[in-house]
Amino acid sequence: MVMVFEKNTRVDDARFKRIFDFASACGRARDPKSLAIETLNNLERLCHFDQALVYFFCGNGRVSDQYLVNLEEYWSAMYLGHYSDAEGQKYNCFVDLRESASKKTVYVYDWDNEPSTALVPNLIRPRGLKYTCAFPLFDLNGRLRTVISLDRTKSKNFSAEELMNLQLAIPHLNNLHKNFFYQGFSQSAIKRSTWETANLTAREVEIADLLCLGISPNNISRTLHITVATTYKHIRHIYKKMKVSSQQELLVRLLK
Repeated sequence: MVMVFEKNTRVDDARFKRIFDFASACGRARDPKSLAIETLNNLERLCHFDQALVYFFCGNGRVSDQYLVNLEEYWSAMYLGHYSDAEGQKYNCFVDLRESASKKTVYVYDWDNEPSTALVPNLIRPRGLKYTCAFPLFDLNGRLRTVISLDRTKSKNFSAEELMNLQLAIPHLNNLHKNFFYQGFSQSAIKRSTWETANLTAREVEIADLLCLGISPNNISRTLHITVATTYKHIRHIYKKMKVSSQQELLVRLLK
């Protein structure tokens, strides 16, 4: 097992053992949800919390599942409703958060000192929350796929030691999490062979790979930083070369 720590961070033996034991327990997980469950079941040795809420996102940024600890589903539904998009579709990720070395790994909220938006009086105060500590986990392409939120109802903020524990543990959690989105050599080899046979360009290969992950054209354009019109132009070329007419047919062709 490889432990991942931030550069220049000094770790005493006792802290190292706690984090190592925590990471070992989480290493038993076999999918993102079981990783979240193992994380929360074993996190007490690193950071205390009273309630926890985990959201899982599909490749298009929509909430696909959840896991709650000491929290009724009513509050989650209210929370998601607050952030649902105006068109009434499935709940979307409320921030366009992508993995970056320059961004924080842990976000802490002191609700008594947060701006009083509709979220605070309608959801935070009724739940009796005082503090929240949240952190994201990403897939291989740096897309947000899981958010773990730790909540406290007592008037004691997360300590510097607890936050340090999280900062040391999260990189390892993120590596475990990314493994669940690895497609494997055999499938990648099949795709490479298929794309080469169809004479797809490098950009078309990028887009075809994302289509096979179920990513929508709009999200592909955001991922690759190209216009939606350009994305659809590439998709038309891909479909023509692959002799298909839809994303579903493209997947079927690949499996054949």
